[in-house]
Amino acid sequence: MAQGALKVLKNSRTPIKANGPKKAAKKVFAPKKNSAIATEKLKKKHSSAIAVATEKLLSSRVGHLETLKGSRRELAKAEALKAAKEKIAKAKAKTTKSK
Repeated sequence: MAQGALKVLKNSRTPIKANGPKKAAKKVFAPKKNSAIATEKLKKKHSSAIAVATEKLLSSRVGHLETLKGSRRELAKAEALKAAKEKIAKAKAKTTKSK
């Protein structure tokens, strides 16, 4: 059987460019049993505390403590309060000198 010439079809679809790399799948699957869920919650809760304790231990051995007490917002708030108190104290001292 003789074959005819191949039909050339015009490709109307253009390939769509990918927006970015495909997101990786989860490596750890969530537990299904209630006891395993409770254990997972505890582990998640205490893992950050363990990391902070380890960091404090290592930095104390090095000789300088780089971890700060409180969060960034708490430190900024405390700093702002301190600056406001100093400003009020300066203003009071200025008014007492002028009297």
